[in-house]
Amino acid sequence: MGLLALVSAGVAVWVFVDARRRAGIAAAALWAAAAFLAAAVAVPLYLLVRPSRAAMWGVPEVLALTVFFTTTIPLTGALLRIPAGAVPPLGVIFALAVAQNAAFVAGGVYVATVKYRLPLAAVGLRFDAWTQRVRQGAVAAAAGIAGNSLGQGATVLALSLWIGRRAADGLITREEARAPVYRLLPQLHQTAEIAVIAVLVGVVVPIGEEVFFRGLAFGALRRRMNRHLAVLLSALFFAAAHLEPVTLLPIILLGAVLAYAYDYTGSLVPGMIAHGANNLAALYFFYQSLGPSPT
Repeated sequence: MGLLALVSAGVAVWVFVDARRRAGIAAAALWAAAAFLAAAVAVPLYLLVRPSRAAMWGVPEVLALTVFFTTTIPLTGALLRIPAGAVPPLGVIFALAVAQNAAFVAGGVYVATVKYRLPLAAVGLRFDAWTQRVRQGAVAAAAGIAGNSLGQGATVLALSLWIGRRAADGLITREEARAPVYRLLPQLHQTAEIAVIAVLVGVVVPIGEEVFFRGLAFGALRRRMNRHLAVLLSALFFAAAHLEPVTLLPIILLGAVLAYAYDYTGSLVPGMIAHGANNLAALYFFYQSLGPSPT
């Protein structure tokens, strides 16, 4: 407890000194107090609103948003009294997912348009040439689904050679069972329930994640390094954020496809289409594996 207080005090002092040079003493004192009381939330927020002399955002803003989201999501679950490892009702999952992805979009829009006074196109939110974007999205979707399938096959093969096929299948099953969505899906049999999940994974999640992982994170990396290294690092970040070791390779390959799609088209729309198609394909194959299609 003493160490935590000492660290919080040190962070608060840094925030006060930094903010004092950029704002009035009253604002600096308020930020310092907030940092001392809740550093994991206040410091990322401070880094987001902190004036910058740079022309565009960079890795600090991406890391600040990452810390903010990873802190507030568990806090929200605790406030809603959702036990760790429990599967919330479908309505709660939908509301939380909408809120989280709306925050992804809001964070990206704020950083680009408010903090740096750039157009929405700077973060990939371009909605021109719809016919062309749909075609690009279809190509990216085919590449993403193929890469996902290839990654899954390679993962199963590697695990089978290492620990045996039966043990590999069991490991994959256990890893999937840890994800709330995989534990929720077998409980959903009504068409309306499956439609809600389809909208969630096919529309809501792709929009929010593409703005954050490609528009913001990949955009920040791309301005500082060559295309292929930026794609690789952003794909690793995308995979790490999903916290699913067994599906690490498929998610990396999907993240790479989505980053290349954004880099070559300059728009997040093809990636959103491809991301949604990949998620819907996974949803379809999941229900196919259960037997006859639910009605």
